[in-house]
Parts: sequence; C-alpha cells; structure tokens
Amino acid sequence: MIIKRLFEEFDLSIERILLKEYRRLKLTMAEMSVLIALFSIYKKRKTFTIASISRRVDLSQEDIGNAIESLISKHFVNVKLEQKEGKEREIFDLDFALEKIEDLYRQDELDAFHEQLENDIVDIIRWFEQGLGRPLLPYELDNIRRWFEEKTFTHEQILSCIKDAGDRVSVKLVERMLHQNVLKPIEIDADLEEALDQIYKNIK
Repeated sequence: MIIKRLFEEFDLSIERILLKEYRRLKLTMAEMSVLIALFSIYKKRKTFTIASISRRVDLSQEDIGNAIESLISKHFVNVKLEQKEGKEREIFDLDFALEKIEDLYRQDELDAFHEQLENDIVDIIRWFEQGLGRPLLPYELDNIRRWFEEKTFTHEQILSCIKDAGDRVSVKLVERMLHQNVLKPIEIDADLEEALDQIYKNIK
C-alpha cells in the first residue's frame, strides 16, 4: 500500500488529508478529530486510551468513546488482542483507514481516466460525422470502439488520419491509414473495458 509507506517512511501528513477529505470518507467531525488523534498516537505506540485521545481533541470522553466505536464499525480502525510477555493487551492499527484514503484517490484517478476516455471517443465520433455529413453506423461505431478498447491507436493518431483523409474520410480508410504504422497492442484491463461499455451504451 503506497500511502501506508508514505505515512510510515516519509511522514505523510494524514492530518491534512483527513481535514480535506473527511466528508468524502463519510466521517463526522468528531470521528475525523479522533482519527487524527489516533494517527498521532500510532506514530509512538500501538495502544491508546480515552485519556490519551482527550488530550488531543476538544471532545467529552463519551463523545470520544462513541467516535471510536463508530470508526471501528466503519472499518477505519482495527482493534485486536496481542499476547506479550504472558499478558494480553489490546492494540490497534490504522491500515483500514489508509486503505480507504488510497481507494479514494485511486477512484479519483479512475474517474479522470474515464472522463478523458469518453471525451476522446466523442471527439473522434464528432470528427467522423462532420466529415461524412451523417451519423456513424453501428458497425463504424464498433470499429472505433475496438481501436480504443485494444489501445491499438491513440486519439492523436486517429485524429491525424481523419484530418489527412480530408474529403475522402471514412472509418475504413482511416483504419487502413492507421495500420500503415503497426503498433503493438496493449492488453486491456477490466476498468477500461467497463468504461468503454458504459460510454458506448450512452452513445448508442
């Protein structure tokens, strides 16, 4: 987990992230404050008390207790028992919280990728339809979909060929022009395939 490594080895400011993103993480102000306190404690030891948290937040002990229970139930904090020197003690870790933060930013990147992909596809379709003077036929849309799905050609390469084709533009001609420069296909991942399915459902 990248964000865990950044936190543990490079002192990533989790406090700033939580202050900015707690609403998107579906945390209350109290939960966010207690979680920040727990991260502060976690740097020093793997145990905590209500008193140790109360020194770091402006909340009653009851509110702190409720926030801790909620953070555990929401899977931000993991508490377990540890045997040490013949004694049992309760320790905690914040891996779940770090995973949720990383998942949030990974989803942001995926959303941005999907948006760019959709913009690229719509732009290519618009260029073709302007050149042809008509809407694209289903098989033509399928061909364009395949170009993006197989990552055979880039948006820039396709657009360049459309412009070069001029008045003679057609999907078949552009495809022939594109194949003059053979590129190694890149295996499509599940996220891209799902994004393409959704985009083409909207187009059709």
